[in-house]
Amino acid sequence: MLLVLIAWATYLHVPLVSGGRLLVPSFPAVALSPLLLLAVRQNLSTSDVVFLFKIGFVLLLSIALSPGYSHIQEKLFALAQFVMALGIAVLVVQLMQVMSRASLERALLIVCALILIGCLLEMFDVIKAPSDAFRAWAYGQLQGIYHADARDLNMVGWPRPKLFSEEPSHVTKFFIASTNAWLLVRVSMGKAVTVVGATTIMLVIMGSPMLIVSGAITLSILIWNQRVRLGVRIATVMGILIVGGVVGSYIAAESYSNVADRVARIDESAVTDMDESSGESTERLGGDERRVVLPWVTLADIWRQWPFFGVGVGGKEFVAEYRNLSESNPTLVVGNNAFASIGIFLGIVGGTMFVLLVLAQARNSGVRRVGLLAVVVILFSHLIGGIDSIRYWGFVALLWGALAAGDRADSSVTQLTNSR
Repeated sequence: MLLVLIAWATYLHVPLVSGGRLLVPSFPAVALSPLLLLAVRQNLSTSDVVFLFKIGFVLLLSIALSPGYSHIQEKLFALAQFVMALGIAVLVVQLMQVMSRASLERALLIVCALILIGCLLEMFDVIKAPSDAFRAWAYGQLQGIYHADARDLNMVGWPRPKLFSEEPSHVTKFFIASTNAWLLVRVSMGKAVTVVGATTIMLVIMGSPMLIVSGAITLSILIWNQRVRLGVRIATVMGILIVGGVVGSYIAAESYSNVADRVARIDESAVTDMDESSGESTERLGGDERRVVLPWVTLADIWRQWPFFGVGVGGKEFVAEYRNLSESNPTLVVGNNAFASIGIFLGIVGGTMFVLLVLAQARNSGVRRVGLLAVVVILFSHLIGGIDSIRYWGFVALLWGALAAGDRADSSVTQLTNSR
């Protein structure tokens, strides 16, 4: 059950805070890492350690070549957090390799079921009070927590479940990573139908368009599993994504009719506002602007000045000062898109080096369908920010480890069949 524990620990991402200062991000996940190391110690190799050193070098290079050193302390902290997050991800992937296929499927299914059942219980107020109390205790010292119940009532007709985390979107992202990881371990049409059914239930509960992206991830997995040439699979996935983007843009024509107006809103507006009468925070910029528009606008601005190595890992404060938006929160200014964040922080050269290193490590860990992993992670990364966070890499590790475990098992079956 160690995988279940570490999955929930990375999801909750409870920080260790003292005097209003962050000491350790995602403290439960960090506390569990010695158990992870003990469980996989015989599977670790020198290449795993070398991988982390190479990543650390690329991140350090991005800092050394970044514009100015006014926020060097924040950047070095982000570098340490980034390497720690990737280290935990490597351990999680290795843990998933030492588990049997059936045990891994069972563990991921337990995670998925707990999310779905927990959401239903909170939706019907069974666990809402303890969830809210935990959220206030765990996150209230360092950062704001989601209180926009009025917005939820307009969206779905009830306060969306937060399930002990800061906000509903984290629940959705955890669900997307877990269900698609469960599917990746052993792909079958029956499991795919189950994933689609569970996703539909979550869509009703959460009302989040992010679950449409989950459908795209599931469809990509099914297409890639077909026994056709690699080029055909890539072309089919890309064609569906393009058609989906066009159809989505047509359906949301009013929302996307004038990109210039949306960019102007970002330049003129704070991301959040406070309703003084209710004391609730409301978003003046929607989730699509924070995930789809804002990150790419910021990326374009940064690349005009620093295209090769970006602003350096952890350069959120620099971005906030450089862009001079009315929203001064550095995290919100960068937006919630991990894929775009690679370009913002590491630039074209640093980002390419980083991606190639991660893909090489994925292949080294047993992933044969590296293209599928790239598609799944890119799609998922459009839903979540915090490229240097343990939460992001914990979710990615579930997808990465599940695919590696599935590919290893399929390879073993193929070799056994050929030997006969």
